[in-house]
Amino acid sequence: MCNKENKKFVNIDVERLNIVEKDGTVKMSLFNSENMPPLIFEGEDILPGHRQGDNNSGIMFYNGEGMECGGLIFGSKKKANGEYESGLSLTFDQYNQDQVVQMSVIDHNGQQNYGLTVFDRPQKTIKESIDLMNEIKEMKNGAEKQKLIKELYKDNYQRICMGKSSKGEVSVKLNDSKGNERIRMIIDKDDIPKLEFLNEKGEVIYSLPPEQKSEQNL
Repeated sequence: MCNKENKKFVNIDVERLNIVEKDGTVKMSLFNSENMPPLIFEGEDILPGHRQGDNNSGIMFYNGEGMECGGLIFGSKKKANGEYESGLSLTFDQYNQDQVVQMSVIDHNGQQNYGLTVFDRPQKTIKESIDLMNEIKEMKNGAEKQKLIKELYKDNYQRICMGKSSKGEVSVKLNDSKGNERIRMIIDKDDIPKLEFLNEKGEVIYSLPPEQKSEQNL
């Protein structure tokens, strides 16, 4: 019988802490850099060893069936010469798939990129996607491999990206359902704004302010 009496602690040190339902289903996991939970799908680790050694701590979220549905991870590495890498990422996943919303910060020796990204994901499960990816890795180059690569990335594209780049520009970029960038709104490091519309080939077809013609073309 569980003791329902509330207990109070001033301080608790723990390397990994799971929040569970009464039946043991994990709903949230807090972990240090050596105890990131594996990617479990229907009781199976579908990416063995993939998350080991990343030096990331954080929180993983799980849905009603105990499947991973997002998380917060963060970490940094610093070398003896003073160079460093630092990153933070908060993600929310499509049901039984990868993230569809991500907020991230990446800093490499002062070169910073941060923002919000939205993705499309396929209706197949993440295990099906990983199985297909592993199958492709084992194949020789050829038409059949290229066909499966297209299948892997079908309906699996970045759609919106909003943030600030290491170049100092802030931007909003919108992609179509095939992942092609179609609208680009930017304020560059010199505070000059620009709005561009692109075709499927990535060519600018209209911009504001309009592109200035050179004197040779006048």
